[in-house]
Amino acid sequence: MGFTNMDKKTLQQDKEILKQQHTGNDVKIAEKAAEADIEKDVDLTPPPDLGNDRDEGELARLEGED
Repeated sequence: MGFTNMDKKTLQQDKEILKQQHTGNDVKIAEKAAEADIEKDVDLTPPPDLGNDRDEGELARLEGED
């Protein structure tokens, strides 16, 4: 008893799926590359919090201006 055409097609599809699957290492490399690209892109990087660079006197003065 041999394979039917449907069985052959299913086996071929399974082989294609296995070829397309990525290893965990590939995913980690892609994530690191994406993070680096995001950090370089001004539109995707949030502006720095100016409150982090101010001392308590400056923050108190600015809060009083509201």
